[in-house]
Amino acid sequence: MSYQARKFKTFVNLLEQNTLQEGANYSVLEGFGTYKASAPKPRQPGIDLAAIWIIGQGRKICHVGDQPFDFSSGKMVVMLYPLAVESEVVDAGREKPLLLAAVIVDMRRIADVLLRIDRIDGAAAKPVKTDPSSVFELPLSDKVLDPFIRLLELNAYPMDMEMLGDTLIDEIYYRLLTGERGGELRYLLQQRGEIQRISRAVEYIHNNVDKPVSVQALAEMVHMSRTSFYDNFKDVMHLSPLQYAKSVKLHRAQTLIQEGKNAGEAAYQVGYNSPAQFSREYKRHFGYPPSATQFASTSIAIS
Repeated sequence: MSYQARKFKTFVNLLEQNTLQEGANYSVLEGFGTYKASAPKPRQPGIDLAAIWIIGQGRKICHVGDQPFDFSSGKMVVMLYPLAVESEVVDAGREKPLLLAAVIVDMRRIADVLLRIDRIDGAAAKPVKTDPSSVFELPLSDKVLDPFIRLLELNAYPMDMEMLGDTLIDEIYYRLLTGERGGELRYLLQQRGEIQRISRAVEYIHNNVDKPVSVQALAEMVHMSRTSFYDNFKDVMHLSPLQYAKSVKLHRAQTLIQEGKNAGEAAYQVGYNSPAQFSREYKRHFGYPPSATQFASTSIAIS
């Protein structure tokens, strides 16, 4: 067994020790956690958090718009912004569950790390070719795997994690920005890239789910023409602005219903004035009506 293979085996063993519950397992360190699925799951819509994911075991496919992204063992996937996805777990079982570790992307902290890199190394030059997508599939390097392993080791020691965890997360950002495609990432995250403007529009959509969404208004807010904004948003997020906003609204409504709100209250709080329209769009999106939400979500969690 090679050195890298032994290191990855250590990572998987630590993931198993730190991921005892089905679904999300949260750390005492804000922004770090693990995930477990012990059975395959059919394709279902969701909002995936902006995160750096390392897949230790198993496989799932995330469909973002019409593009699939492969979350399989040994891979690293980076999502710079929360994305509307349809996910399916295709390889998982009780003896060998799907296991993932994730660091939630904090754009302010990444920007701070980026500034420090720029002071030492200078601003990144424009790459010959750039992919504007906010999703990156990257080969896993030892330099990124090391701080993930250390975070999992510290998870058993809450005080150590509180004291040392943030430093390790900064190291992960640093390794990401200086590794393969690091120059491209640095360029996209600097003000030269349109991705910064799309970021402001995404943040507005998430913070104003009760308000109607207008492509023209969003374009004006980020100082772009309507056509340029629309095209750039779709390049970065893989959905049109209105499709993305609708998905965010419906998933927020689902959460509200799961928390005890009735469908009418949830619809109003995410900006729907017509309960009938809300019910139609909710059923079209999730495959079941608002009234079946608790049952459907329970069934998904158990499966």
